[in-house]
Amino acid sequence: MSGVHDSLVIAMNEATIEKAVRAYEATHQTAPELIVRAPGRVNLIGEHIDYNGGRVLPIAIDHATIVAAGRPKGGGRAITIDALDVGRTHRIEDLRTYRPLGHGAEDNHLDYIMGPLAILLEKGFDASPMNCTIASDIPIGAGLSSSAALEVAMLLAARALLGCQTDPRTLAEEAMASEHRFAGTPCGIMDMFASAAAKSDHACLIDCTRRTCRQIPLPDSKRLRIVIIDTRVRHTLADGSYADRRQACEDSARHLGVTTLSEVRRSEFDERALPADIRARARHVITEIDRVERFVNAVEAGDLPLAGELLGESHRSLRDDFEVSCPELDLIVDVADGLKTSGVYGSRMTGGGFGGCVVSLCHPEAIEDLKAKLIPAYASAFDRVPGVFETHAADGAKLVG
Repeated sequence: MSGVHDSLVIAMNEATIEKAVRAYEATHQTAPELIVRAPGRVNLIGEHIDYNGGRVLPIAIDHATIVAAGRPKGGGRAITIDALDVGRTHRIEDLRTYRPLGHGAEDNHLDYIMGPLAILLEKGFDASPMNCTIASDIPIGAGLSSSAALEVAMLLAARALLGCQTDPRTLAEEAMASEHRFAGTPCGIMDMFASAAAKSDHACLIDCTRRTCRQIPLPDSKRLRIVIIDTRVRHTLADGSYADRRQACEDSARHLGVTTLSEVRRSEFDERALPADIRARARHVITEIDRVERFVNAVEAGDLPLAGELLGESHRSLRDDFEVSCPELDLIVDVADGLKTSGVYGSRMTGGGFGGCVVSLCHPEAIEDLKAKLIPAYASAFDRVPGVFETHAADGAKLVG
């Protein structure tokens, strides 16, 4: 089945690939030397766990970032960038002098493009000179890792032009370093690892301390469909709320005498040992780590109702203890939870929070019922229509041309 899904995903991205290639050819009067596809991701369970050293379970999605790249004929050191989705063209004369623009800067999208190249330069891999055209169909700010996909795509394109072999873990570590230092977000490794390492029809069980990935087969599509519901409420993880929660987790670990909260077993957790202002944050992390293990066991046993119940527990924990949900996310989960007898196994917010998307596990026959109930309820409450789409578990980053 993976071959079928892989072909389907590439077909779904054909319009984005064609858009990038045509723009590259129009600008540079030649075909690109290579084309890279790096997918977004949706995390099934294990939210805000990667930077706490636990295990998480994302999949790569059908939507992806495409980079068409090549070497300019004239040599030199300039890097030209045609970022189609933001309508901006840039020429960076010397990668060695690039400095982060920072959150809020007009062209801060450049930090996600140039940061990976700067990280490679520090390792002795100079991508200069380089022409690249970038197109994406991943919704920005929706919690589907558009930034990680862009960083992974840039790294893979640059390494391919240089003839440098790599592996998913290295790509993920380089992309995470770029996100920390150039985008200013103290994220964990999950988003980048999922974009780099995913396998069609599987979820990635990523151990964020050991930085390993085990592929978990998903149930057949006749039993399980993954539906993403976009609130169209946009967020940025560099605005401080994300960093505040990470700091609360680090403070909790210090109070408990451990390096990360992943070292604390749920059965051993005494929340009374923590100050009241950080207690709930730690409670979410420790219970969520336990939920990931139970969810994996449920999926491997084919117990989709139990898997769905665990998604619901995860959402309530994110809403009440970690406080990263919002009214739009909560309404979607509430409507979906009312359809369990129709085959909507379970739903939760996914991503960093404060907007973005809900992920639902559904029986195929339940999807139309979900749309019929959800769309009018959401439109009535918020005067806009949510985005609703199915996704397959797709392959990770690769050369497609």
